[in-house]
Amino acid sequence: MNKKISLLILCIFTIFISCTSTKSVANKTETPKLEKSLLWKITGNGIEKPSYLYGTIHLTCDYVFTDKLKKAFDETDQLALEIDMSNPNLQAEMMKFIFMEDGKTIQSILSEEDYTSLSTFFKQQVGMDLKLFNTMKPLAITSTLTSKMANCETGTAYDMEFMKVAKAQKEKVIGLETIADQMKVFDNIPYEDQLKTLVKMAKEGMDESKKSFEEMTRYYNAEDLEGLLKVTADQGLEADFQENLVDQRNRNWIPLIEKIAKETPTFIGVGALHLPGEQGVINLLRKQGFTVEAVY
Repeated sequence: MNKKISLLILCIFTIFISCTSTKSVANKTETPKLEKSLLWKITGNGIEKPSYLYGTIHLTCDYVFTDKLKKAFDETDQLALEIDMSNPNLQAEMMKFIFMEDGKTIQSILSEEDYTSLSTFFKQQVGMDLKLFNTMKPLAITSTLTSKMANCETGTAYDMEFMKVAKAQKEKVIGLETIADQMKVFDNIPYEDQLKTLVKMAKEGMDESKKSFEEMTRYYNAEDLEGLLKVTADQGLEADFQENLVDQRNRNWIPLIEKIAKETPTFIGVGALHLPGEQGVINLLRKQGFTVEAVY
């Protein structure tokens, strides 16, 4: 496998997770509306020093390391992300999970017409032959196409920028889950369903995807989590996918966040759509007795 493809695969877990997490369904239980902020201070419930929670977007043209971000990093001693991006074995671990099993291929799953549509679209967007990805899980294709939605030559991932800050401050980096955890989530979604979404994108054209991405980015830049949740609701996943991709992961993180926050003041960065809602991280932490306040 050439270096270019390997680098693209490295982007999968910093881009695609957030993009799928933006698909939401309506909450059955009303929760208090959140103030407009991406940064939240966690105190109470046995915490001696505050930790901070930040909603990231994994692809942006508008990254700014604000004063409130700097202050939060200065007040914390370690960085927690969805996965530990500092792991030197990260690429090797990713490669263990990126290929489909049982001899399945993209071409064998799709009809000839749909494969041709996706192949042509993929070549137009990224300049690569879809055959290079034929044995890979649809996630690899989705992530590569997602990177083309930003209207700038080089998008920035908040996760990677936060890693630079942590390294400069000689702070430990930890993950809330492993590569295996994340891949298990996506493997619960049939490849056929994942590919249907890709074919739909190919037939509609990249302009439609860019419009959705731009609208989502406007709400994100306004630090409006409620607005972001609302604007992405009409792109909703099936309820069981929402449960697997977002809600269950949020619940899995809470005991770990509670543990690390009580042990060490921590800056926690996760995809922004993991924060709001009844099953969002903010509400779940509050249910555990923590005070979670917006930082302006």
